[in-house]
Amino acid sequence: MLPKFYIFSSVKEEQDTFTNNLKNETQKLIKNSPGSYGIYFADFNKPHTFGINHKEIFTGASVNKVQIISVLYYLDNKNKIDLDEKITLQKDDIQDYGTGTLRYQKPGGIYSLKTLAKLAIKQSDNTAAHILGDKIGIPLIQKTIEEWGLTQTDMENNKTSAYDMYILFRKIYKGEITSVAKTQELFGFMIDTDIEDRLPALLPDSVNIYHKTGDAVGGMHDVGIIQKDGTVFFLGVLTSDIGNNETKTKENIAKMAKTILDQYGKKE
Repeated sequence: MLPKFYIFSSVKEEQDTFTNNLKNETQKLIKNSPGSYGIYFADFNKPHTFGINHKEIFTGASVNKVQIISVLYYLDNKNKIDLDEKITLQKDDIQDYGTGTLRYQKPGGIYSLKTLAKLAIKQSDNTAAHILGDKIGIPLIQKTIEEWGLTQTDMENNKTSAYDMYILFRKIYKGEITSVAKTQELFGFMIDTDIEDRLPALLPDSVNIYHKTGDAVGGMHDVGIIQKDGTVFFLGVLTSDIGNNETKTKENIAKMAKTILDQYGKKE
């Protein structure tokens, strides 16, 4: 089940008791943890938001693949790119590191842009993202996301903030990137991904999580939308300087998602 689409009304950011409680519980989780955290939470139906270093800039790692794929779908919607266009895998395309399956394929394979987009998000495939980045052009991706309001994201140097990722996910969610059908398709790439050890880790199967992880040197991230029944919210967590504490950092991100969702249950 993919997210329901809601009509947004303009609301003033409200720091009520519920929101403050969410922030306090989140701060407790990371109080004694190594490294730096950039966190942003926003309810998509109610004026509940909070940030902790949410405009601090981090190395984006693979979370910036969402920017690439979002611009791809945006250009397709403008009839400037065709998602069904086929690309032949070249030897120079192969990024022989990190995640994904294309690095193990022989040159000559043929893939549609849509298939590459799916691989880039669901598997976090570096080769697929590299091909799409080259196809669109990093300058055009940068120009487009800046027009969308992502003022802290630098695609060339792979930098972003938790708040910029919120802006992007909210834009996708509102259907401002592409058509409703292709928005659903795009969200489909973000559920049940190959890496489910952070935001989704402690949540029951009844909860839908549309997200993208990222691993940088000294940092682990996860950003996305969490939906259970009528509750829909964004939670983005970027980290840096965590040392050898990868497991603890993953646990912290998982606990944040569960703690916030549990608070909604108490409120109801």
